[in-house]
This record gives sequence, C-alpha cells and structure tokens, in this order.
Amino acid sequence: MKTKVYYEVDPHNRLVIKSPSKKSNVKKFRRVVEGRFRADGKNRLYYEVFKSSKSDTPQKIKFSGKYSLDKKHNLIYTLDKWSNQCEGNRLRLKTKLLDAGKNEIMFLVQSRDPSKGKRRIYTMKLHGKWQADKNNRLCFGIEKTRNKLTLSNAWQINKNNEIVYKYGRQPEAIVLKGKWQIRKKHRLGYVLEKRLDSGFNFRTSLGQIVPKKKKTYLKFDVIIDITKRKRIKRKITFCGTCKLTKDGRILLEMSPGKEKKLSLKLTKRMAYIESFIKGRERYLGGGIAFRW
Repeated sequence: MKTKVYYEVDPHNRLVIKSPSKKSNVKKFRRVVEGRFRADGKNRLYYEVFKSSKSDTPQKIKFSGKYSLDKKHNLIYTLDKWSNQCEGNRLRLKTKLLDAGKNEIMFLVQSRDPSKGKRRIYTMKLHGKWQADKNNRLCFGIEKTRNKLTLSNAWQINKNNEIVYKYGRQPEAIVLKGKWQIRKKHRLGYVLEKRLDSGFNFRTSLGQIVPKKKKTYLKFDVIIDITKRKRIKRKITFCGTCKLTKDGRILLEMSPGKEKKLSLKLTKRMAYIESFIKGRERYLGGGIAFRW
C-alpha cells in the first residue's frame, strides 16, 4: 500500500509536501518544492519541478481532481481518490482572471522564492466552453471533466454590446466577444463559438420594440441571481432604424459599431408573435435571430 502524501500551496503559490500523519511544523515533515503549476491539453493539473535534489521527488507531480473558483477568483483544485494523494485535499492557487476566449480561460499566477528574492509570473490555461447557469451567471465548463467554474459576480454590457466581467478592487476585467441571438420567447443568446456550443442562453423578459423619434429600440431585461437575496438587472438594448418592406416585413437595421450593421427581419412566419400597444410604446416578442 502506497504511503499517502498531503499537498498544499503556500502563500507564494509553491507546492508543499508533507506527511498527513504528522501535525508538527518541523521542517523534516514539511517540504517546499520549487516549480510551477501547469494544465495540459486535457486540463489535467500537474506541478513542474524546476530542480529536485531529493531522489524521491519526481520532475513532474501529477494530480487528479476537480477545479472550482472561490469568491476571490482563486483557482481551487480538490483532489480525488487516486494514487497516493489524499482525497479531499484542496490546492488553492492565488490567481487572477487574465483573459477569456471562445473555448478557453486564462489565469495569471505569481510565485516567489523569499530566500532568493526571485519573482516569477506565468499563465495557466484551461480549455472548454462557456455557458450560463439557471441564475444567468457566467460559467466555464471544463473540457473532459464534469466540473465547471462559476463566476460569482454579475456581468455587464459595454458600449459595443459585448459582455464584460469585472471583479476585484482595481477592478480587473475580461471581455467576451460574441454575437447576440434572439432564440425564443424569454430567451436571449450570446454565441461565442457555434461549433462548440460555447455561449450563453439567458432567461429574459419578452423583447420590447420601442419606436422613439427616428430611432427604434429593441430592449430586454435579464435578471442575474447572485445569491438568494441579491438580484441584479441588466438591460440589453439594441438601437436602429425600423422600416417596412414592400412584401410587408418589418426591417430593423442596427449599427452596433462604427463599421458594423445588422438587419433584423420580423415576418409572419415567426414561431410565435405577441404584440400590444401601451401608450405610445409598441411591445413585440418573437422567435427571431440575428448576428453581427
């Protein structure tokens, strides 16, 4: 039977190895290993040892478990029952969200050797696809695993109608570039990568088309449930010019960017249509789709 090894991460993001049967803090029971954390193409976590003077310390220490994020956006890796690692052992890496792509998320990791005064900064990348949970929060499903990272704060919309996620005191921010899509009643999509089914399917209010002077506004309300007691509303608004075509279709032309234009066509062949007049505002909902 293999001897169980307990792992932890020190305040400088270095791996610490110690025996679980010893509670002493004496150095011989606790060893700091210089190296850096990495994730391979299959999102498996390992620790790359720089130089090992110990014959029993491998050059690459592999782990098996599940990823998660804490409220401060630190990356947590909880070990499962595999090899000689202790089940339930948590590796807490102090990280920052650095970037997000259509099928990946990148973290910034900072390490330091206090004795030598050396500082190391490197990145860690995980692959998968983005999705929205039942509370309209942003989640990242990690490929080839059954777990996901949930971003605990509420997302925002910038002037280009792109999804922005901000966190921290600075605050740091990542931008998710995608294409909006009206999928069906009370559903608003944001597609990042169609082939991978990466994107968000938000629960929303019925879309409202509001004519105002020479402009027409298409509006949606999205409620983000951060906790049971904290709810945040986000308004998604598209602005354009509404025209009536010769064949009886309503054409809504919008310019979300300087050189970008989209056309939104409303026809009788829509899956459903609901409209009514309230004061001077016209409300319309339908199973339509558009992109830019």
